[in-house]
Amino acid sequence: MCVKPQLTPWYNITMRFFLITTRGLEDVAAAELSVLLPTVRDVALSYRRVTCAVPATDTAALLALHCAEDVFIEVASWQEIGKPRRVLDRITQLSSALDLMPALEHIRQLRPLDTPTAFAVSASFVGARNYASPEIKLAIATGLQSRYGWRYLEEEAPAALSLRLFIEHEEAFVGVRLAAQPLHRRSYKLATTPGSLKAPVAAGLLRLAGLQPGQTTLDPLCGAGTIVIEAAAQGARVLGGDSDETALATARTNLSSAGLPAELYHWDARRLPIESASIDLIATNLPFGRQVLPNDDLTQLYAAILAELARVARPGASIALLTTQPDALRLPSALRSRAHHEISLHGQRPVIVVLEVRG
Repeated sequence: MCVKPQLTPWYNITMRFFLITTRGLEDVAAAELSVLLPTVRDVALSYRRVTCAVPATDTAALLALHCAEDVFIEVASWQEIGKPRRVLDRITQLSSALDLMPALEHIRQLRPLDTPTAFAVSASFVGARNYASPEIKLAIATGLQSRYGWRYLEEEAPAALSLRLFIEHEEAFVGVRLAAQPLHRRSYKLATTPGSLKAPVAAGLLRLAGLQPGQTTLDPLCGAGTIVIEAAAQGARVLGGDSDETALATARTNLSSAGLPAELYHWDARRLPIESASIDLIATNLPFGRQVLPNDDLTQLYAAILAELARVARPGASIALLTTQPDALRLPSALRSRAHHEISLHGQRPVIVVLEVRG
C-alpha cells in the first residue's frame, strides 16, 4: 500500500525572523516583541539585531512593532564570511543558490505582492572589512540575477523586493523585508526638522518610561512631534509644545497626517502653562549639540527645564530624557535617577536617562 507523505500546512509552520534596531535598543525591541507576541520563541539579541521564531499565523503582528526599525524573514545564514575580498565571490555563489519563493509566498498571505521583476539590497557589517557595503550589495545582486533574472536597483523603490544582509563576525544573515517599506518610515511623517527624532527611538523612550494607555503624557520640547504622535498611537492623552514656531508647524502637519488626537502649544519649556502634579509621564529629546544656541549654558538650561518637569509631574511619574550630555543634568531633590540607556544616533552616543518623581 502506498502511503502519501503528510505535508505540514503553511499555517502550522514556525518561521524565523530578525529585527533591525537602533544600537542600544535591542533589549527594548525584544521586550516589546515578547509583549506583542506571546507565541514568540527563541528570542536572541546581538548588535542591532533581534532574532526570533514566530508561528506563521501570528507574523502579521510583527508589522505593528514600534521600537524596531525593520523586520525581515530570515532566508539563510552563511558561515565563513570573513574579512578578505575573496569573500565577495563566496557571497555571489551563495546568493545564486537562495530560494526566496517560500518567503514571497508567506508575504502574499499578509499583503498583495506581484511576482517581482526588480529588487534592492541593503548590507551592513560589524567591524573592519576589506570590502565595503556597495560591493557586498553588488555581489548579492550578481548571484540573484543569475538565478532569477530580476533587475537590480541601487536604490529601493516601493514596488521592489528588498533584501538585507547583516554580517556579524564571520556569520551572515540574509532576510527579505516583511513589510512594503521599512517599519521606521512612518507614513505620518510628512515634514521634519533638523535633529528630528527617529520614530523607533521615540517609541523606545516611551517604552523605557513605562507608557500605559490612558496616561496623560507630555513632550515639552516636541520638535516635529514624533514623541507626541507615537504616544497618541499607543492610547495616551498627549500634550506637546515647543518654543520654535517652525518646529511646531511641522508637528501640526505630522499630527494631522497621523489623524490622532493631541494638544500642541507654543511655549517655553522652562515656564509651562500646566497645572502642578497633573502629568503621568514625560518623554522628550533635550536640546544638545547643534540644537543649543551658543549663548545657552546647558547646565542652567537643563536645571530650569528639570525644575519645571518636576513641578508638573505627579508623584511616582516617570520622565525619559534623551541627551548627549547626561553630566549636565543636575537633578532637583524631587527627582531620582532610575536608569541610563546609551544608544547610537546620527553618529553620536546619546543617553536615555529615566527619572522618577519622588512620592
